[in-house]
Amino acid sequence: MLKLWDHFDVSFLLTQAGINKFSGVPTWVTAFLYVVGLIAHCTSVTKMAGMAGKDALLRCVFQRKNITQYTMSRFLTTSYDWSLFGQKRVGRLQDDPDTRLREGDVIALDDTLNPHPFGKELPFLSWLFDHSLKISVWAMNIVSLHAVLRNGLEYPLFYRFGVSPKLKELALQSLT
Repeated sequence: MLKLWDHFDVSFLLTQAGINKFSGVPTWVTAFLYVVGLIAHCTSVTKMAGMAGKDALLRCVFQRKNITQYTMSRFLTTSYDWSLFGQKRVGRLQDDPDTRLREGDVIALDDTLNPHPFGKELPFLSWLFDHSLKISVWAMNIVSLHAVLRNGLEYPLFYRFGVSPKLKELALQSLT
């Protein structure tokens, strides 16, 4: 994992996009732990943060930095220039012969509802209709593009939290 991280210069790309530290923890550490936690099928950021202190290899990589649930949960919703980071990351993937998109590869668009019944104050959550369950759920709408290469490799390109026009209007009103 660390070899791939270094191969694609993810730490450098984060820095180029102005994503340096959050809660005193370098963002590469938080981002790396996020990726490791997703691969390990962690079901919450609390479990990801706990894994950093329990796993011997991760303790070595993170040099005993105390990574909290707060740091993990606020990381992706902090107003960094994620678009610039995404553009630079996709550019780096297209420079590599193993990950470059070619004729016959597919770019898939998906929107997924992620129910979040307890986050009533989070600005990107709203009541959304889940067409598969046929009910309204308090959720975030994650819209993503991901690459599906003919060689079987799949990777995310870009994502956005879909925010309903009504929520955008309320957010703009609160700023004025």
